[in-house]
Amino acid sequence: MKKKIFVAACILLISGLAVCFMNSCDKDTNCYLQVTVKDSKGGLVPHAWVKVDIDSSYVSRQGYTNASGRFDTVFEAPAIFNINAKFEHDTFYTEIYTPDNYYCYQKGSNTVRLKEGEIVEATVTLDPGIVRERR
Repeated sequence: MKKKIFVAACILLISGLAVCFMNSCDKDTNCYLQVTVKDSKGGLVPHAWVKVDIDSSYVSRQGYTNASGRFDTVFEAPAIFNINAKFEHDTFYTEIYTPDNYYCYQKGSNTVRLKEGEIVEATVTLDPGIVRERR
């Protein structure tokens, strides 16, 4: 009788460990980031350049926002990341500023903590912009 109970307990223990081991292999350890870039009035900004990085590190991702003003990326480990965005575009025409000679430069930044297996959303709001001369 004791032998049957011992065998049954061993089988249950091994089954439990096998289930735990299989579940730990399926765990998603990636960190997902969705960055939305908006202008100073709250409008979405397509084609803005975005860079996500860690201070003093080679770990970074960069690219442009899509037509919906969003940039998505994935990192393999959680950390605190800096998000920098910029957008350059032709200025509106006035007697002083012409699109051939000047452009508008806007930038913004944010910081985000990524977590294992989670999608983190962040928003970067660009400043109103500085008009610069083309060189």
